[in-house]
Amino acid sequence: MFSASRYIADSFPHLLGHLRDVKQVPVKSADEIDEWHREPGIINGYRHNCSISQAVISLFNATNETVNFWTHFIPTIFFVWQMGLLSSTMPLFQDPYLFPLVCYLFASCAYPLMSCMAHAFCCVSTTASHVCFFMDYAALSIYSWGVAILYYSYAFPKSLMYTWFSSIFLPVATFNAIVATIMACSSRFLTGSPYIRKALRLSAFIIPFLWDTVPLVWYLYTCDDAKDICGESKFYHFRQFASVILASFFYGSHLPERLAPGRFDIIGNSHNLLHLFGIIATNEQLRGSLLDVSSRRVELQSLLWTTSPHWATIVTPLLIFCNFLLIVFFTHALNKKTIKIAKLKKQ
Repeated sequence: MFSASRYIADSFPHLLGHLRDVKQVPVKSADEIDEWHREPGIINGYRHNCSISQAVISLFNATNETVNFWTHFIPTIFFVWQMGLLSSTMPLFQDPYLFPLVCYLFASCAYPLMSCMAHAFCCVSTTASHVCFFMDYAALSIYSWGVAILYYSYAFPKSLMYTWFSSIFLPVATFNAIVATIMACSSRFLTGSPYIRKALRLSAFIIPFLWDTVPLVWYLYTCDDAKDICGESKFYHFRQFASVILASFFYGSHLPERLAPGRFDIIGNSHNLLHLFGIIATNEQLRGSLLDVSSRRVELQSLLWTTSPHWATIVTPLLIFCNFLLIVFFTHALNKKTIKIAKLKKQ
């Protein structure tokens, strides 16, 4: 007769042995890994050639990706909770006026999720690292689109409505979201200085950011606190801008680890700070935009300024599909490059 307790008792030593093997995560120094995987100022804590189970277990150990994972995994849960909370108080999926907000909320959940997955599994192999970050870049591109449709719908200044700028704003934002993925993914094929690769990736997302924020900046600049209703959200938008500037600074400068190599291998390095200030920026952006959504509705509808639902229901899915195709394309190109390198080594 089958005994569950006896089966568990017999299996327990094997399970413990397996977990012991899993915990042996290969953590190496910069000298022990390829130049491609090194980060300036980061000396130790690199994971290398992990299995998937080792990659998961390593997220609870001290490596140079542990903080990167948790600083985006926890915010993912937070933003999903926020979206659930908003859906219980607002008709997000029934009211066309709120469809742009829904696009932004999904993008706000997707980009930290893809980022934490990339940081979790980038150690499995070089190919896995590239593909994971292809997905990360695509999610950031979709997020830039979510920001564009958010600002166009709720923070567009009256002086720019029904102008040539308003007519091209969303089409250009769509184009930017595709080009940003192409630029960021292409950076992983460049050889030579890592700073050139970083500069290309930073440019890939700075350009959409600058374009997206033009209407918001002009709205805040031309808004009269005494007469208009922008004063409530100004505080959050300014804090958002400050956080974005700090995030970009740390990402581009590799500070503080460049000043004290080895001191910030596990926590406090520039990528940790990029995640921290990036999430703060998104949270402030969301809080300020929610005020704009509610306070400007009457004004925007009186001006007949409404975003066509097709931008949310048709263009957004198409944009996601285009980015998916780009991931497939770059993955195929990466595979061809890997095969070519392998053949050259055999010769």
